[in-house]
Parts: sequence; structure tokens; C-alpha cells
Amino acid sequence: MEIKDLLERLKNDKKFKDWKKKNEKSFLAHVFKCLDDSNIDEWQIGFYNKDDTITTFTLTPSEITSGSSDEVFKRPDARILELDEGKIKIDITNALETAEKIQNTEYKQEIPFKIIAILQRLDIGQIYNITYVTQSFNILNFKIDSCTGKLLKKTLTPLMEFRKKEKG
Repeated sequence: MEIKDLLERLKNDKKFKDWKKKNEKSFLAHVFKCLDDSNIDEWQIGFYNKDDTITTFTLTPSEITSGSSDEVFKRPDARILELDEGKIKIDITNALETAEKIQNTEYKQEIPFKIIAILQRLDIGQIYNITYVTQSFNILNFKIDSCTGKLLKKTLTPLMEFRKKEKG
């Protein structure tokens, strides 16, 4: 399903409409998809709240559920930026194809066992942040512009080094 269709489905949901009336200043912050068999039909759409929390709505083919408002997981100096729906010109499928082409040509030895995709807005722009956790214990990350489909950044980091960065 395309992200624009997911957002439209959410906006038309009664529970979401009721929540949005009470949270008018909350804004769309991310769309999250974990690409594994157990989560294949599940999407998470997060809204940033003025109290520095995120309310996440989970969409499956059969239902839409709302989670609690959880504390934002971010670096202390990071800002949560609002997604611009008008800048979603390519869909997640296209971004994943771009990442896969690069992985297959430049990082053939890095075989993914988990793929996570997040549509979010960072300082470099509105991007699909696609992360492969690989069988060789590396993190392969691609940042792909959601408007142009252009690869903005790619990194390969050993998992242990990634964990050190997160802690420090």
C-alpha cells in the first residue's frame, strides 16, 4: 500500500479524527515499516505532540489502533520535524528498490536479515531512512529523498560501533 493511501485511510478513521480534535497541534512525524514476515501487513504512523511525546497509530489491513503517547526516542539536541505530505513524490516501494540496487551492486557481501524503513524529515531533508541489519553484523543505511528518489547518503557501520555511538 502506498503511504499516501495509508495517510488517507488514517485521516478518515473515526478514532483518529477524535484524537486529532483533542490534539490539534500534533503533527505527522514519521511513517515506519519493518519488513519481516511477522510485520508484513503492519505500518506505524507517528504524530509528534507538543509535550515531547509521540502518539503512534498502527495500521493493519483489518484495523487501526492507537498506542499511548510515548516519550520521544532521540538525541537530546535533535529536533522532530513535521513531514510535508506534498513532498512524498516517490513511494516506499521505489525507495526500497533504490536501496536494494545499491546493496546488490556495492555491498553484495552485506546480506540483510532485517530491513527497517522510516519516512521522516531530518536536517538533510525529507527522506526514506532505510536500514539493513546484515548477517555480518553491520548496519547498512540509505537516506533517499522522498521527493526526487535521489540517494542523499549511504553508510556502512559495524553493529558494535553503532552501539557505541548510541551510548555515547
